[in-house]
Amino acid sequence: MIVLVNPVSTGAELARAFREEGADCLHLYEPELREAWEADRTSPHKLLHQDLPTTLAHLRALGPTAVIAASEYGVILADTLAAALGLDHHRPELIEARRDKQLMVEALRAAGVPAARTVSVRTGEELRTTLDTWQEGYPLMIKPRNSAGSDGCRICHSREEAQEAFGAIAAERNLMGEVNDEVLVQEFLAGTQYIVNTVSLHGRHLLTEVYRERIDHIEGAPVLRHIISRPALTAAEQELTAYVLDCLDALGIREGAAHTEVMLTPRGPRLIEVNSRVMGPSLAPDPYFSALSYSQQHLVVERYLRPAEFAARFEQPYAPPRTVAKAFLRPHREGVLQAVDGLRVLRRLPGFHSLDRAPVIGEPVRDRYLTTGTSGIAFLVHEDETVLLDSLATLHAIEDEGRFFRLAEAAPRPVLEGVS
Repeated sequence: MIVLVNPVSTGAELARAFREEGADCLHLYEPELREAWEADRTSPHKLLHQDLPTTLAHLRALGPTAVIAASEYGVILADTLAAALGLDHHRPELIEARRDKQLMVEALRAAGVPAARTVSVRTGEELRTTLDTWQEGYPLMIKPRNSAGSDGCRICHSREEAQEAFGAIAAERNLMGEVNDEVLVQEFLAGTQYIVNTVSLHGRHLLTEVYRERIDHIEGAPVLRHIISRPALTAAEQELTAYVLDCLDALGIREGAAHTEVMLTPRGPRLIEVNSRVMGPSLAPDPYFSALSYSQQHLVVERYLRPAEFAARFEQPYAPPRTVAKAFLRPHREGVLQAVDGLRVLRRLPGFHSLDRAPVIGEPVRDRYLTTGTSGIAFLVHEDETVLLDSLATLHAIEDEGRFFRLAEAAPRPVLEGVS
């Protein structure tokens, strides 16, 4: 039996990939995800975690062969359980560094891996003290110590902007449902941002995908517009992927999926963050198979169900046959969605493959700046990268001109007489 911890977001695609191969899976949820546990109808075996001794006793009776983090929410619990059960797991002494961005930077430095200067602050006074001694200058980045999807990230060009950004997120609840009791001040990394995905077996890392990202800075926030895969790596990109593997080793990542964001700067690669789980927020498998002949979640399944077959991939070069692009559709303003006029253009663009997470007509647009995919994700696949870049340019121009989404102002809530 395979135990999937908190299989939400793209963890649902991971669970689906295991089901496709007939694997017997237990879906384990933490109490914070009780609603997802109650709504889960995909597996006959599911469990709501209460406490470590109770869950371990239950799992020991079942005799699982693997415990896997099926979302960012499950990273700590999955590895804790796997280690306690004597199953494949990451290095236990670095477990907190795989979720905590400050500890992540410290683990890299301890291993001699270059990292961006990062300082954690709790109070406005600590922020002021940090800014007084901040020799890297502006801009700098303010962001939650623990979150995801660009939540709370703000590029600050002055002391005043940094203090404002800190005030906006300190003590607030973030996208992961945790309170921001600490906020990071981080050196701003200028350059080209990349995603590097891997799947590991006993400490050996298989490079599965490399993507270049387009990130626009809108109202001080980094906004991801698209990612596009790199079938052939330049010398600089090869250096970047080697750096990522060093980061995985520094963080004790040994088993299963990892999703790493990294900036290629004039000084070389610098880590943004490592996530020890499959990529989010959409892993609809067909476009990935069309371009790469696999998806990350299916390679995870292969690694656990057919490890010898997976191990043979280490002898094969990284050479995806086609290019895949993933565009995060962005409304040009807030409002209630009336129509998606741009789909008539999008579906005719060269390389268009499919649309995932289509937005709901009649609903307000949500997470306009976050990388959650709530306004839809478009996939494009082609042998020629330039064809996809031209199509993406057309798509983004339509979005920016306000011609992709037709929006109405949100109607004010009616005021009921006698109700305050």
